[in-house]
Amino acid sequence: MFKINLFFLIVGLNLLDLTEEQLHFDPKRKPQLMGDMLPFKAINPHRKRVQNKLVLYHNYYRSKVKPIASNMLKMKWHKGAARAAQKWANKCEFLVHDSVVGRHIPNYGACGQNIFIASKKVPWFFAVETWWLEKNEFKYGQKNNMTIVGHYTQLVWAATHEVGCGLAKCYQKVYDNEQKEVLEKKRIFYNYICNYCPIGNRPGRTTFPYKQGNPCSSCKKNCSKKLCLNTCEYADIWANCKQLYRMHPSWLCSTHTPKGRQRSQFCKATCSCRNKIYD
Repeated sequence: MFKINLFFLIVGLNLLDLTEEQLHFDPKRKPQLMGDMLPFKAINPHRKRVQNKLVLYHNYYRSKVKPIASNMLKMKWHKGAARAAQKWANKCEFLVHDSVVGRHIPNYGACGQNIFIASKKVPWFFAVETWWLEKNEFKYGQKNNMTIVGHYTQLVWAATHEVGCGLAKCYQKVYDNEQKEVLEKKRIFYNYICNYCPIGNRPGRTTFPYKQGNPCSSCKKNCSKKLCLNTCEYADIWANCKQLYRMHPSWLCSTHTPKGRQRSQFCKATCSCRNKIYD
């Protein structure tokens, strides 16, 4: 029987609803510390220190994109996104994404999700770096295969600025022929999940996950280490909010009538976050 001592699988979810699995096994690329040598507390995302590291890793890579980004927002930890990620990680579904409802966060709607699976404990840096390395297959401004680069584009989606992650030790489930009953526990795997708010990889825009330009040129007075700070705490639900605002700003964002208030809720970022990066 073919066997490898260490395997990694990653899969990303966004508005494109990616489902193709990619196998990442490179004998030359392994973390120095893994398995039993790595205590679980060192990678437990409930710990503040681990949360800070995860935010640090994401912001480090977001500041290193090429071509350079002019509107890349600085990420911070989101407790709600982390709770949702942990809840789904605990389900131990092998390379299966959470539902839209499970990823829903107030003010943002459904958030994005990246999954990384390993047969042994590995540092979070290794998981995030694996998503980042898809940059080698990404061509800015050109049509890309999102099943290959979708984790990278979500990681560097400019308007995404909240991240929350979960991790669980799991057993790969085995079902009977009718796919109804779990027969036994099998191979151990570690389920690494990060949720991203607001969601990235929006259809029709994946060739440009961020705007090219001098660092922070889209936020000159709100910048820190090449990352913008003028975040918006909302996301538009309707896809055409910007177009509607250009044509009928008062009608779209009016709060004087019940229907007006309803419209403004569907386009809350457009109506509430002028001069901020939200799209």
